[in-house]
Amino acid sequence: MDPNVIVNRLVRLVKLDTSVFDEVRDDPKELVPAIVIAVASAFLAGLGALLWWNVVPDGPDPDSVFVNQFILGSIFMAVMYGVAGLIVYVVMAQMYKVQVDLQAIIRTMGYASFPLALSVLMFIPILWPVFAIVPLAILLVMMIYAVQSATAAESNQVVMASVIGFAVFVLILGLISITTDLAKAPIGAGLFGIISDYA
Repeated sequence: MDPNVIVNRLVRLVKLDTSVFDEVRDDPKELVPAIVIAVASAFLAGLGALLWWNVVPDGPDPDSVFVNQFILGSIFMAVMYGVAGLIVYVVMAQMYKVQVDLQAIIRTMGYASFPLALSVLMFIPILWPVFAIVPLAILLVMMIYAVQSATAAESNQVVMASVIGFAVFVLILGLISITTDLAKAPIGAGLFGIISDYA
């Protein structure tokens, strides 16, 4: 796959051109790039959490920030986003009996994950809450567009499936971050890397 095409599609998504989802939905060559985008977005969110701990807090830095937030947090975020995609697929196929291609869901949702990368800017003092919370809101909106493109479902079914997948994603990542030992850095990327500080 041509990297220039991938970058062009991401730029178009930044401009909210959701026709990108229609293009990648039926292109088998987009499966690997979509997965790479989702993983890279999760690691950028993990980098944002790591930078946040080094710039924003006033207290002492906990141990294991690099491992728990950048490495483990990013891996958990990428895996849980994949789980969210599987949940969307199951809800559409089992609950709503909509014919849906799992690979089409993966391809479109992979591209829809790009807002997570905005969390890399969480290190900016004063503005960090914007870059912690807004990417998750944009992610949900992009998930809805991605699922709509990948299925022939009604809008209410698409929204419900997307919200269920997103809710599981947020719930599990939130639980992981608040149940980790605060003497060490909480495990989590993006907002989930700092949520235990305010829980």
